[in-house]
Amino acid sequence: MVLDVRNGHAEGRFTGYPAFMRSRNPRPARGFLDDFLHHREAADSTTTGISPLRIAQDPEALFYVGLALPDAWHLPVPADDGSGGMTLWILADDQASWASADYTPGRREYAVTQYGPRRLWDEAEAAYRTWDTLGRPSRDRAGLSVTAHGQRVWLDTPENGLSALTDPPGRHR
Repeated sequence: MVLDVRNGHAEGRFTGYPAFMRSRNPRPARGFLDDFLHHREAADSTTTGISPLRIAQDPEALFYVGLALPDAWHLPVPADDGSGGMTLWILADDQASWASADYTPGRREYAVTQYGPRRLWDEAEAAYRTWDTLGRPSRDRAGLSVTAHGQRVWLDTPENGLSALTDPPGRHR
C-alpha cells in the first residue's frame, strides 16, 4: 500500500497481498494453538452453511474478513486422516476467545465451536456475507484514509466507507 499524504491526510488503495502490514503493529506473541484453546468443555457448538475451506482458500475473502477481525488471526489445519477435511481456527490476540469451523468434503453444513466473550466465527461469517453481498470485490478496490482523528477503510472511493465490515454490530473491542 502506498499512501499519498497531503495536508495531514493520507490516502491510498490496498495493492498486492498486504498481509505484512499486520506484522508491523505490535502484536502479542501467538504461541501454540493449545495456548488459546482453554475451556473447551464450555464452548458453544452450532453449524454454518458457509464453507470454512472456501474462506481459508480465497485470499480476497480472507482480506475482507481480516479487515473485520484486525485483532484476531486464522489458522487452517488439514485433517490428518487424508480425507481432505480441515479445521479453520480463528483466535483472538487477547486469547480470551476462539472459534473453529470444520470442513468435511461433500457436506453443506459445517460444525462450528466458539468460546469466549466474542463470537469470532459469527464475526467472520458476517464479514464474509458482507463481502459476498458487495459482489466479492477484490482487495485492490479497497482503500484507507488516515487523519489525526483516525482511519477509515473504504470501497472504490473514500466516500464509500466499509463500516459494515470494520465496525459490525455487537463487536467488543
